[in-house]
Amino acid sequence: MRNRIWTELTQAKHNTEFATLYSDRQRVVLRMFNIGVLAFSSAGIMGWKVWEHLPIVACAIIAAISLLRLLQPQIIMNEKQLKNLDDIHRFYADYFNEIEKLWFDYESNRLSEEQATERFFELKKQETDINPLIAETIRSKPKGIVSRCKLHSDNYFKQVFNI
Repeated sequence: MRNRIWTELTQAKHNTEFATLYSDRQRVVLRMFNIGVLAFSSAGIMGWKVWEHLPIVACAIIAAISLLRLLQPQIIMNEKQLKNLDDIHRFYADYFNEIEKLWFDYESNRLSEEQATERFFELKKQETDINPLIAETIRSKPKGIVSRCKLHSDNYFKQVFNI
């Protein structure tokens, strides 16, 4: 049971880090997308004098912006999905704390093997409730973010647990 709790502890920390970094990245992408659309829309309106000699280019830019706006839900996250990411992060932060408490209680012999097993599977049951939200919200796991999560998690465990 000791190894199982430890593995779950490290995975919970990784999931917390991933939710944080993924959310940050998605917010930056959404912000940049909105700024880009706003800038091109404004340039189209404000620069009409520039575009009067190139109407085809102006139409192409306007069409591209309109198409991007229509495709936005398929390309980047919306506010509801970002809220879901916040909920996932909150869940894993709380879950990590509960697993960590279980780890310390078990390691200090305040819990028997049987009590630790029972508590562990109670906690794991909670995780199954968040899985549909994760499947709906997290579309991909970019390797760069996963690598950074691993680095952050490893550093955390080195500092806190001297491992």
